[in-house]
Amino acid sequence: MDRGSSFDVQRLLATARELQEKVARAQEDLQTATFQGVSGGGAVRATLNGRGDLEGLSISSAVADPGNTQGLADLIVSAVRHAQQTLVAQNEQRLLPMFEGLNTELRSLPR
Repeated sequence: MDRGSSFDVQRLLATARELQEKVARAQEDLQTATFQGVSGGGAVRATLNGRGDLEGLSISSAVADPGNTQGLADLIVSAVRHAQQTLVAQNEQRLLPMFEGLNTELRSLPR
């Protein structure tokens, strides 16, 4: 192995360590965050924690019709899904740029 290759490997290892630290910090931040989803024009609100666990559910009395339990169930499912989508989008927004940076680093290595 020549000196240039060794330097590239060292740089790659340093980049990987840095990425690992950034990912760990981002995951910690996301774990403490909450994510809200809504449906029915805001009549149903679901709150998830950063692990995706349902922590809260708010239902407006306007949609709490005992004669339409299936409609209410659909609104609840929709609000939870919306919150899950928000959680995933935040994870992607925080984490994808980090991995794209590593991908760029890998592509710059000599072949």
